[in-house]
Amino acid sequence: MLRSIINYFYDKIAGSRLDHPIYIIPTFDGLKVVLLNIILLVIGLSYANNYVLLFNFILFCLFLGSMFYTHFNLSGLKLVSITSPQIHKGESREIALYFSTSNSQGHYFLKPSFKSNLVKIQNQKQTYSISSANNFSIKILIHGEKRGRESINKIYLETLFPFNFFRCFTFYSVDLRLFVFPEIKNGTNFQKSFVPDLINKESDEFFIREYQTGDSLKRVDWKKLAQTNKWYTRQYVAVNPEPVVLSCDDNASEELLSSLCFSIHEMQTRNIPYGLKLGNKSFIAPGNSPFHLLNCLRELASYDN
Repeated sequence: MLRSIINYFYDKIAGSRLDHPIYIIPTFDGLKVVLLNIILLVIGLSYANNYVLLFNFILFCLFLGSMFYTHFNLSGLKLVSITSPQIHKGESREIALYFSTSNSQGHYFLKPSFKSNLVKIQNQKQTYSISSANNFSIKILIHGEKRGRESINKIYLETLFPFNFFRCFTFYSVDLRLFVFPEIKNGTNFQKSFVPDLINKESDEFFIREYQTGDSLKRVDWKKLAQTNKWYTRQYVAVNPEPVVLSCDDNASEELLSSLCFSIHEMQTRNIPYGLKLGNKSFIAPGNSPFHLLNCLRELASYDN
């Protein structure tokens, strides 16, 4: 019940249009300190005990000092940029957050988080520190849980430093498009004819180069050897593979999308031009480049999303 109220409170704050304001609220430990202060104050006044009142004063100053320093630990911190990793379902990658700060003292025990239906932050209790030694960056390890795409609009950052009496937090507005690609898996339901075997195919065209130890005698240019009394090897030119279009029906299963993802990576490695056709919804012309690979993977991630 209490956790639901806190989450509702966070959602309301995250929906505000303010530019990363800093909020601070007492934790359960902080409320215990408040209750202890009240009890000590009542006892000290009732029994006129100066030692109890002195301890109550010291504890109260520690409480106020903790509130100030917790707020100071998060102030002056600004999110500059965020990197979106290329992640497949079942893989783990890092999201890097880059900050600038006007606080020369550094920032300690920071815990970033964000809401996502596709990825999960691993080791959610881990905290980070920011100083000039690590270029003001935080790297969060995430795990791909589900294929798809989504937009992340808020990054949540909190700290409990130094005594866990107060929770200081803020929200940064971001525009992050997150894609989780299908799992790379060569499924049995994928048609193998989509990836033709063009390895070691050669044309009749060749050029001559000097013979090197280990070259096959079948490629030795014997005619050139007879003319010049020097050994030469024929280097045949490989055939440019024909473009291949990978396609699937409108109701493709996750296993088929995983097989398509496997074949796309395989043909990218073998330098075979490939295209992608997902039913009647999208078509990408054949090509072979890192940008073309990224476009195809994003189409697979966005399929029926």
